[in-house]
Amino acid sequence: MAEEKIEDAIDKSLYDSPYVVKNNCLYEMVNVKDQVILVKLADFVPVLVAEITRDDGTEQTKQFKVSAIHKSGITLPEVTVSAEEMQSMKWLLNRWGAYGTTQPKQNVLSKICHAILSTKTVVEFRTVYLQTGWKKINGEYVFLMPNAQRQISVELQGKLKNYSLSNKCSQDDLIYLSAMLENSFAAQNIMLPLLSIAFLCPLNHFLKIAEYEPKFVIALIGKTGSRKSTLAALFLSFFGKFLASDLPMSFHDTANSILSNIYYLKDVLTCIDDFHPSGMFHEQEMKSIAQNISRYYGDRIGRARLNSKAKLQSSRPPTGNAIITAEYIPEISVSGAARYFNIELNENDVQLDELSEYQQLANNGTLCGIMRLYIDWIKDVYLVDENSFVKMLEDMFLKYRSDFINALCRSKIKFHNRTPDMLAHLKIGFSFLLMFLNMNEQITKSELDKFEKVFDEIILKAISSNAEIIALENPTTKFCEKLRSLIDSGRCYVEIRGAESSPRKKNCLGLQDDDYYYLFADAAHSEVRKLCAEQGEHFTISKNELLRQLRKDGTLISRTSRNTISIRDNSNTVINVIMLDKRKFYSER
Repeated sequence: MAEEKIEDAIDKSLYDSPYVVKNNCLYEMVNVKDQVILVKLADFVPVLVAEITRDDGTEQTKQFKVSAIHKSGITLPEVTVSAEEMQSMKWLLNRWGAYGTTQPKQNVLSKICHAILSTKTVVEFRTVYLQTGWKKINGEYVFLMPNAQRQISVELQGKLKNYSLSNKCSQDDLIYLSAMLENSFAAQNIMLPLLSIAFLCPLNHFLKIAEYEPKFVIALIGKTGSRKSTLAALFLSFFGKFLASDLPMSFHDTANSILSNIYYLKDVLTCIDDFHPSGMFHEQEMKSIAQNISRYYGDRIGRARLNSKAKLQSSRPPTGNAIITAEYIPEISVSGAARYFNIELNENDVQLDELSEYQQLANNGTLCGIMRLYIDWIKDVYLVDENSFVKMLEDMFLKYRSDFINALCRSKIKFHNRTPDMLAHLKIGFSFLLMFLNMNEQITKSELDKFEKVFDEIILKAISSNAEIIALENPTTKFCEKLRSLIDSGRCYVEIRGAESSPRKKNCLGLQDDDYYYLFADAAHSEVRKLCAEQGEHFTISKNELLRQLRKDGTLISRTSRNTISIRDNSNTVINVIMLDKRKFYSER
């Protein structure tokens, strides 16, 4: 080990003992036989500039910002390294090349690391937040967004960088928001649900505390040219600046990347754009993503993941609300379809002249300024007593859900058990928007009541249309529909029971009389699956589960515990069949 005697030229001001600086090199003071000698560690002087805590809402990780001066007098590039990199110190050569070489001695890297962390000079300690939305910091609620608070740093990656909140707009600018309640650049049946989902977003955090978190997705459905992506971008611009060409995510992304991104977008609105498959494989892939999106938001759970050490990581579920854009309604499972609130757009539904005015408001920050004013209003009016606010949201949700259940039943609209929850959440978002405008003297109480009534009519009508779509995705409904198609087209046939016996062909599915079909279960199930596959549709339910559901809804008739019965065919041979009630079979239209 090379040794040097201590000289007066050493600088002890940069590090805690035992590290010192001499001639722009890092040394360690070592006691050897009652003498203190200097042992060189590196030909540069590294110091800690900042310790950064990165908080993603679930976990906190550390980063260290390090600067250095080489013995030649060159200032080395400032680097930011993770805690793991700091521990190993292998980043020295990767980041600084030959200037980052160290002495070939035992434990020298760990000593350099220790020296850096022993920096005496002023070190900045700061937190960078990686997730948007409400967070309690030092006992006070703050709505985290890039550029929203200069003293609080929020960072989002990739296309998520378009999220930001500018300064609050003036109260006079709220006239643009109140104008959107009328038939402005689109009809109310399009505008009001979109306004509702946008202004519901900042309530998500507190609805989750109340255990009534929103669990659905808005689907904008329209052909190419209907401006669905443009419309989505405009409503996302309440939380930043977006164009149709730079929406945060699309169906061309992987399901994993989508799930990763939507976790960071807490209490804000996002969009997964462009469901428009080309080709069978592409269609199946996009349908799978559409199904996953409905599950992610419908269950509010993330995928279980293991880290590199095979340790289970914390789940990262969606934390905001979402819009998807699609050329047609994705054909997914019944429960998946029930998680979507569909808004259909026709080619001329969006008025471009009036839309361009609002696009300019989005571009100059007025729309996100309005949202900033709304968020501050929530904080000032309601967060003085968080518990009361949460109880208020709970009471609103339970009342609205009960009201919608009664309204759906009165209107004889078939609905999934998730539907009243979805409508209640949309009503909460819209009610808070109206209260915000009313308290800021933009609409009167009578106007508020009028808009609430119009809103209820719009979403009930939309759900009535959506109920038909969900019914078509029901496995028993789809089975009956496809089976009718096979029989009506002549691709398959059923014999008349009691008719003169004739040789049975391969495409025979069974027998029939005036009241019942007597079908070969395996053949009927197989032919329906084949037809669905040819048409690019899924029919994955097993034969036994299909029979169970047909029996449950009264289409399949059996007087025993078995789903099949034994009858004699026209040749007097005993056969096993399923017995379907024709009245119920044809009512599944």
